[in-house]
Amino acid sequence: MRRLRPLRPAWMLDATTAVGVAAPPVRGRILAARGAEARIDALVKLKGLLDSGVLTPGQFAGERDRLLGG
Repeated sequence: MRRLRPLRPAWMLDATTAVGVAAPPVRGRILAARGAEARIDALVKLKGLLDSGVLTPGQFAGERDRLLGG
């Protein structure tokens, strides 16, 4: 009968996924989520400015593309 290796605590495991790609650190994922929330908030504000007539459709499209990285 083959002896199994003991299980390691999670803090001892490396940060790679099953396919061998390093997972981003938790802090990086949290900051990315906050960045996404900030972009969503900015898009909502831009849409409000478009609807109120402060921005033209062209200005809105340019700012939207800038925020979305496109």
